[in-house]
Amino acid sequence: MSWQLSSSSPRLGVALGSGAAKGWSHIGVLLELKKLGITPHYVAGCSIGAYVGAAYANDHLEELEQWVRTLTNWQVFKLLDLGLRQGGLLSGKKVFSMTEALLGARRVEASRIPFAAVATELYTGREVWLKRGNMRRAVRASCGMPGLFSPIRWHGQWLIDGAVSNPVPVSLCRAMGASHVIAIDLQANRFNHHRAVYPPLLLEAQRMPSVDTRADTMFSRMMGVGQGYIQSVIGRLGKHKRQQGPIQPNMMAVMSGALDILEDKLKRARMAGDPPEVIITPRVEDIGLMEFFRAEEAIEAGRQAVRERRDQLEFFRR
Repeated sequence: MSWQLSSSSPRLGVALGSGAAKGWSHIGVLLELKKLGITPHYVAGCSIGAYVGAAYANDHLEELEQWVRTLTNWQVFKLLDLGLRQGGLLSGKKVFSMTEALLGARRVEASRIPFAAVATELYTGREVWLKRGNMRRAVRASCGMPGLFSPIRWHGQWLIDGAVSNPVPVSLCRAMGASHVIAIDLQANRFNHHRAVYPPLLLEAQRMPSVDTRADTMFSRMMGVGQGYIQSVIGRLGKHKRQQGPIQPNMMAVMSGALDILEDKLKRARMAGDPPEVIITPRVEDIGLMEFFRAEEAIEAGRQAVRERRDQLEFFRR
């Protein structure tokens, strides 16, 4: 299936970036673009962007939206299956079974709208473009957040999250044939937000409060830290608490925060070299790593971000 079309007419690509639970805002972005009469010719996704992009490229976005709006914190908890012996805290089998439920045994190259996902080869760091093969495995490979989900074996390679090499896959859109790209960046507001929330770091041990059990997560219990943490709401997972003065971050806050920093620097470098025509930045910085039950507000944030860029998007209306 050839994706290289004539350059005589504009060909629009949408690059859906990484961001875990923030990624439900991609649904709002795509729905609002549709409302404006904007339909992309190509869809490229990274991590959660691949998850949503696969559904969109195969006419199942509304079904995905209906499902995510029903998620509660307990339902998200039940989807998390341990995979400690498989290279990650979670195996991801339950989480990504929904991809198969929506798309069946569909292959990537059979998508109604040309679709591709980006992943990263674990041992070389090489960026891998998944343009053919089983859709469920391609999406799963792109979403393999290091330390959280186990890597996926793909044609002799171990693949992890595409965010490690290309967090917002503008370049993949170009390679697919897009002459113009709309990029959805879920991390754009994260660091400005936290600079505003937290005062400068003070390295005085006496100013550091003891660990607040409410800020710990179910993963603490999984790791054997204590029975009492099962009462913690899953929504705290990966989410920083707002309080005065510096706080001691939990395990997921450290892991997700470190990856966010690396992804942000990489994203800025790559987008400087290959800037998209339009960047859409949903205000989802307050949604934690695993707060997938906050779909309603994430989707609305995606819709609002498109409305704010409406003037820039007029060019793409049919």
